[in-house]
Amino acid sequence: MSDIDAISKDNENQVIEWKESWHDKYLEWICGYANAQGGTLYIGINDSGEVLGLDPQIVKRLLEDIPNKITAAFGITCDVNQRSKNKKKYIQIVVKKSKLPLNLHGRYYYRTGSVKKEISGFELTEFIIKSTGTSYDAMISDINRNKLTYDAFSKRYVKATHNELDLDSDLVSFKLMLEDGQMTNAGVLFADQWNIHHSRVFCTRWNGLEKANSAQDALDDAEYTGSLLDLFDDSMSFIKKNTKKGWRKENDERIELPDYPERALEEGLVNALIHRSYLQTGAHSQIDIYDDRMVITNPGGMYDGSEVQNLDLRHVPSKLRNPILADVFGRLRLMERRGSGLKKILDAYESEERYSEKLKPEFFTDGYNFFLTLWNLNYANAKAQSKAQIKAQSGALSDRDYLLLLLRENPSITQTELAAMMEKSRRYVQLTMKQLMDEGVVERVGSKRIGTWIVR
Repeated sequence: MSDIDAISKDNENQVIEWKESWHDKYLEWICGYANAQGGTLYIGINDSGEVLGLDPQIVKRLLEDIPNKITAAFGITCDVNQRSKNKKKYIQIVVKKSKLPLNLHGRYYYRTGSVKKEISGFELTEFIIKSTGTSYDAMISDINRNKLTYDAFSKRYVKATHNELDLDSDLVSFKLMLEDGQMTNAGVLFADQWNIHHSRVFCTRWNGLEKANSAQDALDDAEYTGSLLDLFDDSMSFIKKNTKKGWRKENDERIELPDYPERALEEGLVNALIHRSYLQTGAHSQIDIYDDRMVITNPGGMYDGSEVQNLDLRHVPSKLRNPILADVFGRLRLMERRGSGLKKILDAYESEERYSEKLKPEFFTDGYNFFLTLWNLNYANAKAQSKAQIKAQSGALSDRDYLLLLLRENPSITQTELAAMMEKSRRYVQLTMKQLMDEGVVERVGSKRIGTWIVR
C-alpha cells in the first residue's frame, strides 16, 4: 500500500498537509513542521485527499528545486520523493523536527492542529526557551535570596510530609535556588513576596449566566497576589465562599451534593497555576463563577501546540511547561506526580450522584489561553425546584403535573429528590411514578444511577 493510500482516509492534521501544486510560500509550512514535531507535505493532492497528479516535467523540476530551496532557506535537508497512485505522480516532502528554531526571512512559523501560524512575542520567547531544553521556571531570576522568605512554603511542607524543611538545602534540592544562591523563577514564584507581578488570579462571582459589562452585576470579586501557595489557598477560599455543598440523608447515610466536586476544583486550579505561561506579562489566571458553571482561564495553550478539544481527554500525555512547579506541587501533596489532571477532573465528576453526560467538564484552547468549564451539578435541580414550586404554590399544578414539570426541568432527578421537593413521602412518589410509567407517560432510559427520565 502506498503512502497516500494509508492517509487518504484521514483529513489533513497536525502532521499532514495536501497541496495541489507547489508555491514557494509553502516553505512556511516546512518551517512550521520543523519547529513543531515534523510532518509531511504532499504536492499534487487536493484538500479531499484525491490525487490529481502532476505533469512529469513538473515533477522532475520540483525534485531538484524543492530540496535546494529548503537548504537555502533553512540549512537543512528533507526527503523529497516522487510517489504515484493510479499512474498519477505526486511529490512527498518529509520534514523532521529541528533541534534548533528555524525562521524564514526572519519570521518563525509553527504547526499547531491543522493550521500553520506565525509565532511572535511571548510565544516566540517560549518556543526558543523550549528549544534550548530548559523552561521558564528553571531560568535564573534577578531577585536576590536575601529579599525572599518562605514561611508559607515551610508550613505547607511540614503539613504535607510531617518533616521539617532544611530551607536553603531543600531550595537547592527542589531547584528553586542554585548552589551559588541565585534564585530560579520557580523559587521566586513560591516565595512569600510578590515579585512576578503578572502572577495573579482574578476571581468573580457573576449574577446570572453571562459575564456582565458592569461591576455592579458581580456578586463578589477579588484579586489575589503573592506566593503560588497563597494564590491556591485564596482562590479555593473564594470558590468555597461562592458555591454550595449540599447534602441529604438517605437510609441513615449522608449523601454529599456539592455544586462542584472538590477534587475537580483542586485539579483545575493547580493546572491553571503550574501549566500557565508566565511569559505573558500583564496576563493573569481567572476564575469566573456563573449560576450554572465555573470557567477557569489561564494564559498559554497546550505546551505542545495541540488543541485539547480535539484530543482523547483520558489519554493526553503529560507535557509540562513548568516542570519544577509541577514537581514542587507534587512534593507538597497538592497534585499527584504522575498522571493527567484532565482525567482526574473527569473521574471526579463521574463519581458524583448528579452527574450526567451533559455536565461533562469541557476543555478548550485557542492557542493563547486554556479554558476549563466545570458545570454546576445542582443548577438544573435548583432551577427545576424553583420553577415548579412557583407554579405549585400558585395552585396551578396538581401533584401529578408538579412531578412531571420537575422531570422535564431536570431529567436526571432522583425519586428521593422529587419527594423532598414535593414534600411528599418517597413511597407516594414511587407509586405516582409507577402509574405514569404504566401509562407510558414517563420512561426511564439508562441505569438507575446515571439514567434519565423522558416525559412523553
